Amino acid sequence: MAKPVSITISHDLGREAALNRLRGGIDRIRDRLGVARMQLVEERWEGGSLHFGVAALGHTVHGRVDVEEALVRVEVTLPWMLAVFAEKLKIGVEKQGQILLEKPKA
Repeated sequence: MAKPVSITISHDLGREAALNRLRGGIDRIRDRLGVARMQLVEERWEGGSLHFGVAALGHTVHGRVDVEEALVRVEVTLPWMLAVFAEKLKIGVEKQGQILLEKPKA
């Protein structure tokens, strides 16, 4: 059975600044996925939403990132074979999202 995973990351950048940070950080995300033997196979921006696909362990997981004024929502549905990784995925996405969205230190 598929397992839906929903992640919310708050920020205080505003929608446009958050979008710019995430768009600019896609290469870093792609590099980190490669280290974990995963691959970004789809990346399509529609306004403030990123539709993506990540290939891992012979499966492709599709999801969506919605950027809002004060938060970013990540929605992914894991196939049952990958559902055991849901908590690790959640922790990793939250951590990387916070890194990409944090304000630079003065």
